[in-house]
Amino acid sequence: MQTVLVILTFILAAGFLLKKFLWESIFEDRKKTASTLDGGKTKCGDKDCGCH
Repeated sequence: MQTVLVILTFILAAGFLLKKFLWESIFEDRKKTASTLDGGKTKCGDKDCGCH
């Protein structure tokens, strides 16, 4: 019974670490490019005023 609990705890911990570090880094670019229609390339002069 203890072995099952240890294996389950290890799997949950490994899944948490994979989600935290790998999953977010893989999909990080997709989240950032969704803010503007052209993928974050719209600029109004020196600052991005968000008017487009």
